[in-house]
Amino acid sequence: MPNAASARATRPQRRSPFGRALRIGLAFAGFVLWWAWHRGVMRCDDHPVAERFAALLQGLGTTFVKLGQHLSLRADLLPDTAQQALARLQDHVGAFPSEQAQLAVESAFGRPCSQLFARFDLAPLAAASVAQIHRAALPDGTEVIVKIRRPGAAEAVESDMRILHAVATVAQAMLPPLRRWGLVAIVDEIAGNLRLEMDLAREARFVRRFADAWRGSPDVDIPDVIDGLCASSVMVQRFSSGVRIDAVAAPEREACASRLVDSYVTQFFEHGLFHGDPHPGNLFVMTDGRICFHDFGIVGRLDRRLRGALTAFALAFVEQDADWVVDAWLDLGLVGAQVERRAFLPVVQSLLADCAERRLRDWSLPAALGRLVAAGRSQAVRLPTDLLVLTRTMLLLEGTVRALAPAFSIFETLARHAAAGSLRQAPQPEASKRLTFEMGSAASALPALVAQRLHGALAREHLFEIAIVPDARLQEGVDRASRRVALALVTLGLYIASSLLMQHAVGPQFAGMPLLALAGYALAIRFTFSIARGRALR
Repeated sequence: MPNAASARATRPQRRSPFGRALRIGLAFAGFVLWWAWHRGVMRCDDHPVAERFAALLQGLGTTFVKLGQHLSLRADLLPDTAQQALARLQDHVGAFPSEQAQLAVESAFGRPCSQLFARFDLAPLAAASVAQIHRAALPDGTEVIVKIRRPGAAEAVESDMRILHAVATVAQAMLPPLRRWGLVAIVDEIAGNLRLEMDLAREARFVRRFADAWRGSPDVDIPDVIDGLCASSVMVQRFSSGVRIDAVAAPEREACASRLVDSYVTQFFEHGLFHGDPHPGNLFVMTDGRICFHDFGIVGRLDRRLRGALTAFALAFVEQDADWVVDAWLDLGLVGAQVERRAFLPVVQSLLADCAERRLRDWSLPAALGRLVAAGRSQAVRLPTDLLVLTRTMLLLEGTVRALAPAFSIFETLARHAAAGSLRQAPQPEASKRLTFEMGSAASALPALVAQRLHGALAREHLFEIAIVPDARLQEGVDRASRRVALALVTLGLYIASSLLMQHAVGPQFAGMPLLALAGYALAIRFTFSIARGRALR
């Protein structure tokens, strides 16, 4: 166990908040001046602004790299060139000393490493901005990995996010166009996600959930965590052998791609909980062919409504149904009620026509979603927070699969599984697919709606409340029929009155017939023809 002197020596040095804030402020001020000079004074449009901004974020460290990676997904805010530049941002962080790693483990569990492990490898297996991994063995011989949060990382992120929040607030106040972006809200969202990613105890809970869900699966392996050896800064997990998925032999790559996509389809449409970081470094292939997932710091959720909307979105694209695509788009929450629905139909039709000219294997669902969102920038379309992780995951999954097996059709597989998962019956004629899906969706939502209405009625202390809200056309039809009935009664009265006047010869006469009776008959006959023609008094 390290002594007090070595512990002090291995502790990370505290950064000066003022110095850090000054560096960040000067960096952003320098970028703004550079941008103003080249775009405003020099009138140069070909300068790589996006590349310059990406380099700025890279130089400021982990927090700002995460900011750039988040912004790279915002097709609703940034053009393609900016997204591509920011998407290339990577954490370039060296390993921290093994003495700090041991100290962090002992601080988390209150016992020396020699009591916790029979062996603790000082050389790390991997290092990242959030944590690094060491291999070890438990006293009973079980091989494990020890994930240790980088010392001072949580404090550094909190400090950076406070500074970034202040910078975003000032920038948004000085530059009103930034208010449309919701810059402060984006910063706060990233801060919340980073706090969650820093909590290894939270990650351990997700590992347990995934391990339980996939236990006994012939296609997926999730190394479980070790009970009693999980804390907010340290997580101990069973070691899994295997090779990185991008190191698999060529003959096995197609099968690995199929298992990987199948596993994600199950996560999306059945579990509603999915691994959010499927790059090759987190995906291993076991000797028996199972896909092994690592690093559950990023996990996405899809509730029942979103799963249904995503299913409809995939099916609509396969069926080339523009109206259905827009409806599914609405259900995903991409278009608000204030947006004109018809404005997006031409965009969707153009996208579908473009997709129809390609092979299904060349389609990209996240790219299509990005094009739709980008097309709606002028209509205030915004990508919902709960879809950002999904979009990122599908982009990473698509890149991994295309690198693994370029001929594999991820979209075709996704669409096939989506259809099977939503309809749960044999394929139907194309004309009835949407009807079946929509009826099934409505039926599944009906119990919740009925329960909501009943609870509301009980809260008002009366169970039933009948209200008739007539349709305008129905109301007009009822009014017309009422007028016709009234006219028929008046006509009948005229016939009866005229007959009585004729019988009693009341009033002046013409050719021996009472004039009042003749006038009554004439008016009654006119009303009769009006009724026959379907007209009524207005």
